[in-house]
Amino acid sequence: METLDQFDRRILNLMKQDARRTGEALSREIGLSPAACLRRVQRLRKIGAIQREIAIVAPEFESRDTTIIVLLTVDGHNPRTMDELCHHLRRQPEVERLIWVTGEDDIVLVLACASMSDFADFCHLHLNEAPVEGYKTLVSLREYDALGA
Repeated sequence: METLDQFDRRILNLMKQDARRTGEALSREIGLSPAACLRRVQRLRKIGAIQREIAIVAPEFESRDTTIIVLLTVDGHNPRTMDELCHHLRRQPEVERLIWVTGEDDIVLVLACASMSDFADFCHLHLNEAPVEGYKTLVSLREYDALGA
């Protein structure tokens, strides 16, 4: 695994906030030349430190505007079963985030659904059979991004 220095880590933190930052903008924040910043960004992409860059769509333009957090409990903890379930769930278009966690629950899903009816359909298709033992849901009332906007 490649090692990252303080400049790489600062660039990654800035890119998490806005992946479209120019070399010039990074340069002002980091203190390296624009060209050096862009070379570092390219290297970070190449080594997999930046896995992908996505667009965060404003909620008013999103057709799936119901965010639901689902806490899954899975029967047994066979790593192969967990991997298969996670792989299956990650392929579903409603799944925005999937996190395998420790504690009382096993998996946290963040879903984007068009409606509660669509969520009910998702549950019926994917959560009502083994190895899923049970689930709890939290429905988002309002969402704030990490930057406070």
